Amino acid sequence: MNAADDTTLIGMAAVVLGTIALALLARTLIARKARRIEGQPAPDTSVVDAGCTDPNRVYYLYSESCGPCKAITPQIDALRDQYPNLIKLDVRRHPELARGFNAMATPSFVHVRDGRVVEVRLGPQQQDWLLQRLRG
Repeated sequence: MNAADDTTLIGMAAVVLGTIALALLARTLIARKARRIEGQPAPDTSVVDAGCTDPNRVYYLYSESCGPCKAITPQIDALRDQYPNLIKLDVRRHPELARGFNAMATPSFVHVRDGRVVEVRLGPQQQDWLLQRLRG
């Protein structure tokens, strides 16, 4: 290996590290922006949860074209049989409502209690986390 090869390797490593750093920064900024709604009144959700009377709800924001959503949706559907306060929200079918929840990525989970957004989580979540919120 010569000095030119070393320089090329260092340059490639710098590009890879820079890309990783930008991806992490973007994820952090997206999460921060999504969480701005925490503590705020929830948008009018009657179009997707008209039959739910439980004031404690978790909204699962998803898209049919989202790979991670496809992977977890069967588990979400199974939980919905037991927990009617777990509400699916297709962001493509209800874009205004998704914007009202400040949806920045799919999948996302929004915990609402008594009409106020309590917590926003981006990405797939552990079942224990979800069950804690559903049970209130």
